[in-house]
Amino acid sequence: MKHLHILIGFSLVLFCGCSTETSNDKAETPAYTPIVVTTRSMEFNLPDTIPSGWHTFEYDNQSGDIHFFVFEKLPEGITLENYKSDIVSVFENALDLFDEGKMDEGFQEFGKIPEWFSQVENVGGVGLLGPASKADATFFLEPGRYAMECYVRMPNGRPHALMGMLNEVIVTDAVSSLKDLPSDLGISVSSTNGIQFNDTIPAGEYTFSVHFEDQKKYENMMGHDVNIVRLDAADTDIAPLAAWLNAADFTALRTPAPEGYTFLGGIQELPGGQTGYFSASLQTGSYLLISEVPQALERNMYKRFEVIE
Repeated sequence: MKHLHILIGFSLVLFCGCSTETSNDKAETPAYTPIVVTTRSMEFNLPDTIPSGWHTFEYDNQSGDIHFFVFEKLPEGITLENYKSDIVSVFENALDLFDEGKMDEGFQEFGKIPEWFSQVENVGGVGLLGPASKADATFFLEPGRYAMECYVRMPNGRPHALMGMLNEVIVTDAVSSLKDLPSDLGISVSSTNGIQFNDTIPAGEYTFSVHFEDQKKYENMMGHDVNIVRLDAADTDIAPLAAWLNAADFTALRTPAPEGYTFLGGIQELPGGQTGYFSASLQTGSYLLISEVPQALERNMYKRFEVIE
């Protein structure tokens, strides 16, 4: 009887064309679980340690404010405490001087920023997202230590990072099970050609790939990103929005945002040559892709498009 069981088992393997090794391999591949980031007021709630590789971050902004988050890879040996003492303190001092009307002295404070800050690399995040809204972004993280922050400003000019929206996240050598994503539509962005996308698309749910052809730092000391915004009407003037997004202007990026725009997310800046993803469910109407850089319109860092039936 024992030999009969062995013979039957061997025959099943031959006729099914499968193997025990393949079955075990499939069983050992864990299902990927997105990383949920929650904001209820002025904070980020998420794990402080995650594996490296591809990750989808699902951002649940339960607050009454506009927020985003960007991951900033810190140089070797630099911690969040260094970031706070060497960088955040400089910005705080500069803002205090700006409040006093001492603009020249405020800008001189930025000369105290240490050299290592030039090695900080922004590597993705969820774009600007309105109150009581959800959005996601998918991007690749190398092992290392990261600062994660939102620098949208309070009405008094204080960035949200100073109010509690500044976290440290450790990315380990362990590897995420998520792989590169398929996408429905592609967006490209570069410092030379701006944002390139379709003029019209049908209504529906989409995963957008965003390819960063290059990257550079602008006058706001940040790179280009891609935010998706629903416009109240096809003829909505986008100049006020572009001006509000210019963080190099001390009076800009303060809440409340200009009226007429609904922020749906997007993806924060990635290094040149990399691709990230975000998803959105779009109903018929007028939309805008725009980068949070100074002179976004003059630099062609925007693209209007229509969502049709």
